Amino acid sequence: MMKRLEFSKTILVIFCVALFVIALGNSVWAVEENWDEIIAKAKEEGKVATYNTSGRMAKAGEAFEKKYGIKVEALKIGDAEITDRIIREKQAGVNEVDLIMSEDIIGVNKQMIPAGYVSSYLPSTHQDIILEGYQEPLVFLLQGRTLGYNSEEYAETPIESLWELTTKEWEGRFFLRDPELTPATVAFMAEIVSRPEEMAAEYERFFGKAIELTTPNAGWEFIKRLAENKPVTFRSDGSTSEAVGARGQKNSPIGFYATGKHRPDILETKNLALKPCIGVKPVIGYVYPAYILQVANAPHPNAAKLFTQFLLEEGGVYAWTQDIGCFSTNPNVPSYPDCPIGGLKEWAKVTWPLNPENTVLYSRDVLDFWIRYRK
Repeated sequence: MMKRLEFSKTILVIFCVALFVIALGNSVWAVEENWDEIIAKAKEEGKVATYNTSGRMAKAGEAFEKKYGIKVEALKIGDAEITDRIIREKQAGVNEVDLIMSEDIIGVNKQMIPAGYVSSYLPSTHQDIILEGYQEPLVFLLQGRTLGYNSEEYAETPIESLWELTTKEWEGRFFLRDPELTPATVAFMAEIVSRPEEMAAEYERFFGKAIELTTPNAGWEFIKRLAENKPVTFRSDGSTSEAVGARGQKNSPIGFYATGKHRPDILETKNLALKPCIGVKPVIGYVYPAYILQVANAPHPNAAKLFTQFLLEEGGVYAWTQDIGCFSTNPNVPSYPDCPIGGLKEWAKVTWPLNPENTVLYSRDVLDFWIRYRK
């Protein structure tokens, strides 16, 4: 009886210790980072070199240099090129870049991270702040890419369903950034083919009859019909939005581009008549992640850590969040105040997130499928 009692006490002690460790685990790890030391070492390193998909990184770098006196060398290149460069450089033993900003879901999750070429780092100062689901790998920014129309020609959104883009009326009048150059758009196509019930239900709602398939499901059918309807592709969101919003058009197109292109100062500077499509079913577009990742064997690791922390705060991410449809994963950072769609919660109701599992499962096939039917 005594032995059984002692054993029970031992188990109880172990259980309590385990609970204590779990409860304090995050805070224990957090105090191990000495930020005074990191800042001092970062200043000694003097700079941080990045590959990034956005010209805004240079603006964020200017703010960072103003605050810390550390220069940011920001090279803007495409998603696929970032992945390719990192892989080739690491295989060749080249260590010149500290940090990457990437929107390439497959490149990040299935190539660079598994190979050990990049890693996710969440500063201890933000372990209890960054939204769940965006901490590993670290996403610092969520951006919207949605449908838009020429508001000089149309007083309101000219379509109510994605399926309308496959009809004769919109043949040759759907403009988008080239999926072959835009992994996030391919990921959205992967999301579409992974949601056949929703696509079939929307087809029946709009056309008043069940869909007749020539492909495995309604998602694939949508991609096929869209590709066959002579869409026009561009190299960038800017060129896409400008082609849609140019004044003086008749039979103007519907476009699919970064929602930030609706910012008032951009519309004024470029003299564009452009508004986001509201109310299109089943969704008006997607929200895609921007990862910020540390490069292995970086020459300026502390500067990279400090810059990562900076990008998680308003002063760093403001270069993006000043735009419509751009959201920090730090919920304490405000987003654009006058977005016609609303905040991140409202966006979640009218867009689809990009599920990495669907991206990995379908992206290669769906891009081949798109290319085949565009010809």
